[in-house]
Amino acid sequence: MKNIFLISALLVTGITCATAQSMLKVRLADNSKLNVEVDGRYFNKTGTSVTVGDLPPGRHRFAIYTLVQDRRGRGRQESVYSGKVVTHGGYVTVFTYDPNTGETNVQELDINSYQQNIPPAANGSGGYDQRNTPQVNNNNNDYGNDNKYVNPSSPVASPVPADAIGTLTDDKINVLKTKVAAKKTDTEKMNVLKDELKDEKITTDQVALIMDWFNFESTKVDFAKWAYANTVDKENFANLDSKLSYKNYEDDLNKFIQDSSR
Repeated sequence: MKNIFLISALLVTGITCATAQSMLKVRLADNSKLNVEVDGRYFNKTGTSVTVGDLPPGRHRFAIYTLVQDRRGRGRQESVYSGKVVTHGGYVTVFTYDPNTGETNVQELDINSYQQNIPPAANGSGGYDQRNTPQVNNNNNDYGNDNKYVNPSSPVASPVPADAIGTLTDDKINVLKTKVAAKKTDTEKMNVLKDELKDEKITTDQVALIMDWFNFESTKVDFAKWAYANTVDKENFANLDSKLSYKNYEDDLNKFIQDSSR
């Protein structure tokens, strides 16, 4: 009987230890191929993203390398980023770096949910899945337990009054989304949106939807500020702060709204 109890205890302990481990997934915003080094260990596997499993929770140093060619066509590794990231037990930490702007983005998702929802093509082949992933943006290469997560699928604004309907139809949005998705960087996406929406009247709900098309929180705020002048229901605009993860970005947007409404 004691042996059975001991075996059961060991099994429970093993399961607990396994779920307490963390994972780190690293990618570049332009989806170019990379390799990574974590805590001094170099992982020689190239893909549009690299996943490191069974990491002890805590702070880790890591570096991102890309493959570049010299004038003779010979390939070599070049470091494009080095910094720190904090992982938590039972979670996948997805770290995205934009080599064009230097901005970073950190997302966290429960390991079990991530493994159940990730499509087969993205599992182990450099793919990336953002479904139901709460976003935490961080330009300081680190973050703590006080981060505030948001649900990207939650509504952000009240229903639009009948006299406050914009000109941007669902069909136009679908076409616009395809154009934006073809761009790699937030800067390119912003340029497309400004050109396509300059003569449109849009709703706060549509602004919220388009904000999700950007990789970085700072660009989301920049787009919201730009779209404010063309928004037909400005009374709902303050609700967009639910699309943001960091308080400093919320404060920035709210201050902009207050200043613009005077």
